[in-house]
Amino acid sequence: MEQIAAVIEREGELLDSLLFKLVETRLLLESGEHRYLARATREVERARRRTREADLVRAASVADIGRGATLRAIASTASGPWPGILRDHHERLSGLVAEIEQTAHRNADLARCGLEALRLAPVASGPAGGELSDEHSRDAELVRLARGAALETVLGTASRLRMPDLLDFLR
Repeated sequence: MEQIAAVIEREGELLDSLLFKLVETRLLLESGEHRYLARATREVERARRRTREADLVRAASVADIGRGATLRAIASTASGPWPGILRDHHERLSGLVAEIEQTAHRNADLARCGLEALRLAPVASGPAGGELSDEHSRDAELVRLARGAALETVLGTASRLRMPDLLDFLR
């Protein structure tokens, strides 16, 4: 039981790290710091991969107990201090999953709003509404395209955060 608890604790730490990366991304979106979004989404993806790896380790660790064993079922059959410890892990993991889902949803909403604002924004003009030089016009368009690509990446990352195996384990 000690090994299972350690694996679950590690998974919780990785989920917390994923949540932190999602919050960082949300703060960048809210502040308009789009230049760092690509970096932030790469970090979210790395954290997501690590949580997926931990999910596989946990699944292998509880495989001896029975296929499809849930954390609640394991806690209900454990002896000694383990039921309480495992219930605490269940509560923590459930809370983290809920926060991850909420934050990812908020990030996706912010990215969609940003993309809509880009779509509706007028083409950049020079001082006093005059035309920009070709060079400045190209630079403005490149910035606009980069911002759009970064916002699209946030949407893609948010859509890949589903954790069906962990949700099944927490049922």
